[in-house]
Amino acid sequence: MATKVRTSSTKQLRAKLTAEIDQAIAGWVDEGLVEGTEWLSQGRRPLLVTPLPAPSGTWFDLLAVERVLKFFLLLKQLIGRHAGREFRLMDWQVRYLVAPVFGLKRPDGYRVIRTVWFEIPRKNGKSTICSGLGLYLAFADREQGAEVFAAAGDREQANIVFRAAANMASGSPPLKKKLGRRGIQRKLLEHPVTHSLFRALSSEGLRAHGLNVHGGIVDEVHVHRNPDVVDALETGTGSRSQPLIVFITTADDGAETGSIYATKREEIETLVGGHAEDPTVWGVVFGADDQADDFDPFAEETLRTANPGYNVTVLADYLASKAAQAKRSPQQLNRYLRLHLNVRTKQTTRWLRMDDWDACAREPVTGLPMPVELDDLEGRDCYGGLDLSSTTDMTSFSLWFPPETDDPEEPHIWVPFFWLPEDNLKDLERRTKVPLERWSRTAAHAGPALRLTEGNVVDYRAVRELVTDKLAPRFNIKAVGYDRWNATETVSELMDAGVEMEQVSQGYAGLNQPCQQLERLVLSQRIAHGGHPILKWHVDCVGIKTNSDGYVKPVKPDRQLSAKRIDGVASGLNALAMHLLRAEPEEEPAPQIRIIS
Repeated sequence: MATKVRTSSTKQLRAKLTAEIDQAIAGWVDEGLVEGTEWLSQGRRPLLVTPLPAPSGTWFDLLAVERVLKFFLLLKQLIGRHAGREFRLMDWQVRYLVAPVFGLKRPDGYRVIRTVWFEIPRKNGKSTICSGLGLYLAFADREQGAEVFAAAGDREQANIVFRAAANMASGSPPLKKKLGRRGIQRKLLEHPVTHSLFRALSSEGLRAHGLNVHGGIVDEVHVHRNPDVVDALETGTGSRSQPLIVFITTADDGAETGSIYATKREEIETLVGGHAEDPTVWGVVFGADDQADDFDPFAEETLRTANPGYNVTVLADYLASKAAQAKRSPQQLNRYLRLHLNVRTKQTTRWLRMDDWDACAREPVTGLPMPVELDDLEGRDCYGGLDLSSTTDMTSFSLWFPPETDDPEEPHIWVPFFWLPEDNLKDLERRTKVPLERWSRTAAHAGPALRLTEGNVVDYRAVRELVTDKLAPRFNIKAVGYDRWNATETVSELMDAGVEMEQVSQGYAGLNQPCQQLERLVLSQRIAHGGHPILKWHVDCVGIKTNSDGYVKPVKPDRQLSAKRIDGVASGLNALAMHLLRAEPEEEPAPQIRIIS
């Protein structure tokens, strides 16, 4: 009950803060303090946005945001048709960056948000706003001896933001006067009294440890080849009361697993999916939804939606020309998708929509939660699926209960179980950003949602005992499908206990049909899973690949490089494979898989 009350109060506070931000922006547009745009007024939204941080006691400091807006008005635009004009921020920049970051305060008056991920296509003014934010953090944030850095993967990229900031400072009479003649140097901006500074930081990250960081602006994260600079910034904030690290970037090409970009983007996706909570992190991704059914990469509406600065910071005819060029030349297509629609062009395609998955955990008519109770399934036929792990993966076992009747409305029921070695809990929680410890205390299916075994590897005896001692006596497990990796001993012992075991090929041939069927069941809401939190996280992590014959299979992430896990899905597909091998053919073939994000 306490959790439900807390969740309800959080939603109410979040709604209140959102309303206050929107009302404030409308007022600032009317006053001329903020530039109104068609993009926001027509109801467009970013592709991904993390939930608005709303820990207990959070309040919106309107005056703090106004201070930032007025500071930007002291600066001048530097390039293009707006060069020489005062730097008036646009409404979408305020709504999705400035207002949440600088306006949301803790009860003690310090900022809630400490890390920002702001991903956007090129030519939408990201380097320019980077420069302005760096100047504000260094010289207007009321931080004594502030150290602020413009960081990038190489010296030249870092200097782009710093040079723009230096030129802005030189072109702003109030700021130029404040810094003085010696305060604006070729490689350093420094306040002569407070000794606050702003400078570039690049690949000398290893030599930069020990910095006392108040602010960091990390530009083009996808070009960083090692974590040195980012580590130096993030570990250098410990003595500051309200530090802020801002990552502003365009998408990578999706080819490199475990890169800084991939790791940070996975963290944002985990927060967006609701699998973890971190009120100190705010993430926004602008771009086109390339997995939408009606996705047209060359349509004007697609360009408008992906680029909030459409025809303001990036001209419409420029984007139209890039679209036409990409349409003529397949060699240019991926570059166009990445740079101008912010699409990760080589990534594994995401599979099931969370809205569709969540709908399977609710009553179709009332919309109320529909739990799955083991006691209600006593004595029924079912199939098992096993996916074993070593140390950094979870071990998962699934029971799959097909319908007992021919009623087309009766759902299949999926009951998952999960194990993790206790010694690895905290480390894996830190890496994945999901609440593993909380899940180990959350009740689900006659035990915790996450079952812990002693030591630093999963004790397979716990898995075998659950199957043979607790599940097999209660349910008619007709067969268990398994991935052969590391399974020889466990499979042998389960067979000795009378459990029928059958290997499932983890390639296209073995998993195509289960994948097809699972998607069909999810889309038609003919599967009940009870909203198990770990299974939901794993489903949200699943990527899928297609071969030349149109067969599909899920792709297991590299557990050493990626924070994603899909072990529950793997065990469920193995169980479903057992059911499909023994089920009568359906009258209508399953449709070709529709890959969605």
